[in-house]
Amino acid sequence: MQDQFEVFSLTISKNKDKAIHVKTISKNGKMVSARNGLKVQPDYSFANHPSLDIVIIPGGNGAEEIEIHNKQTIKWIRKQNKNASFMTSVCTGALLLAEADLLNVKKATTHWMDIPRPRYLSFGMLNLLMRVDF
Repeated sequence: MQDQFEVFSLTISKNKDKAIHVKTISKNGKMVSARNGLKVQPDYSFANHPSLDIVIIPGGNGAEEIEIHNKQTIKWIRKQNKNASFMTSVCTGALLLAEADLLNVKKATTHWMDIPRPRYLSFGMLNLLMRVDF
């Protein structure tokens, strides 16, 4: 999550203005603890955030083990997909997009260690690719 925040928050437009205003969101607006102790204090909750142009769903253990079973999170992701101009994910965040039925008939990938897990191979039309070159 920190890497994506840093990359997008440093973008500038051609006239040197801040191009992207990064905001963080959690279900209830309370602090989120990431792996290895990183703590993030979100700017908003699911209930009070402004409209979003771009939504990036982070991955990690919380995504693949906890949030994938959270109906409120999956419902929020579906809603944002309808409202945002662009939605993407990082790493195992792709599994949340798949759980929300947003990757049907699309190709996607995730962290290489998670590809062989039977749970992730059961997303219907989801095609997890082992090597992706851009």
